[in-house]
Amino acid sequence: MPGCIQVKNLTKSYSDLTAVNSISFDVHRGEILGILGPNGSGKTTTLKSILGLIEFDSGSIEVNGLSIKKQRREILKEMGAILEGARNIYWHLTPMENLVYFAGIRGIPRKQMVKRAEYLLESLELTDVAHKEIRQFSSGMKQKCALACAFIHNPSILLLDEPTLGLDVEITRTIMSWLKDVVEKEGKTIVITSHNMDFIENICHRILIIRKGEIISHETVKSLKEKFAGKHFVIELKNEPKQSLIQSISHHGSVTSSENSLRIELKTLNNLLPVLQLLGDSKAEMVDFRSVENDLEDIFLEVIRGKTQ
Repeated sequence: MPGCIQVKNLTKSYSDLTAVNSISFDVHRGEILGILGPNGSGKTTTLKSILGLIEFDSGSIEVNGLSIKKQRREILKEMGAILEGARNIYWHLTPMENLVYFAGIRGIPRKQMVKRAEYLLESLELTDVAHKEIRQFSSGMKQKCALACAFIHNPSILLLDEPTLGLDVEITRTIMSWLKDVVEKEGKTIVITSHNMDFIENICHRILIIRKGEIISHETVKSLKEKFAGKHFVIELKNEPKQSLIQSISHHGSVTSSENSLRIELKTLNNLLPVLQLLGDSKAEMVDFRSVENDLEDIFLEVIRGKTQ
């Protein structure tokens, strides 16, 4: 079944740099798709291409069956966006004034815009500050205002580039909960880029990983975690381990040393006993020992470093 966003063989170069190299993917209606990748991998270029903000070299992009090159004006009626973590709102206006302004640009009738603005202010917990100038707000509050403004015209699709950049845990969770609600209750479609792995893991249905402008992985969060299921061990020592001990342990797995801590990724679980034996023989005094399941950050790093090939 075709997605509400269809990207086919998208290519974009800047001088000698190929930012996006013939990538293809669909975004399904009513889902949250995460796009991950190192800085410069092509994430923002991809979102800007979908919005028609840049002229891509080749390929095609369709949104709800319409071509972004030929029918951009119609497409933008159904899309809202925040790009590169920016809070593109007017800081000397209040949240309500910003919402009314952006609603006016979208041609929303006055009665409808006020009702819509009140709904967004309440759902994003901004009602108490609706008439205070945004310049007085924290980064998190400003970001919630930016989200409300991007959503004022009730778009069916949201494109969010680093929406939690620089935000604290509490605001990040509030935004995550709100985005989940608009997808589950209103059937919206969201595409998100982020370096916040916990956020991506907890909100996205599927994850697309880009490296050097090419898609290297495209799976559900569940299938990624199943595919790379594993664990590593963290051992806390009383004193910093000797280099000779680290070298001996490295024969049994990958070892990372940080102050008095050893992180050990074993080749097989059978290698755990020899490692403990080495620690005992060296008279290293352990103060903590724990196993840690691979999280999305571990998996992302494995994919980016090519360990999946």
